[in-house]
Amino acid sequence: MRDLYVTAAQVLPVMLLALVWESRYFERLKSRQILPRGSGRKDSVKFWTMSRVRVYSLTVAIVIVADIAICLLVVAGFVHDSDLLRGLVTGGVALALASLLYRVCVHIISSTDPSSYEGEQTEQEPNDAA
Repeated sequence: MRDLYVTAAQVLPVMLLALVWESRYFERLKSRQILPRGSGRKDSVKFWTMSRVRVYSLTVAIVIVADIAICLLVVAGFVHDSDLLRGLVTGGVALALASLLYRVCVHIISSTDPSSYEGEQTEQEPNDAA
């Protein structure tokens, strides 16, 4: 079972980097105008307000760093392997993977949304030969 901790200790830092510095995610969030719920506009946020994004992102980062610490303590022999520790590490890895998958899906969907193309004409030019 030691392989679980060694693998997680190697993979989790890379996942943390991918979540935090992926495609300038936080720079885009900072520059984006978030309309509060109930503003009546179509583009207002429903759930992911800035404060919720802040709390969720910090929670995921803390869980990943705690998982890395647990893995290193087990590998170093300071903490003994147990079912509880395996569950905590597996849960942390699952949270990191789910967060990364969500972020990738949102990025793909927003990048390929036809309504977000600026300057592209969707209507055809009228034909002068008619």
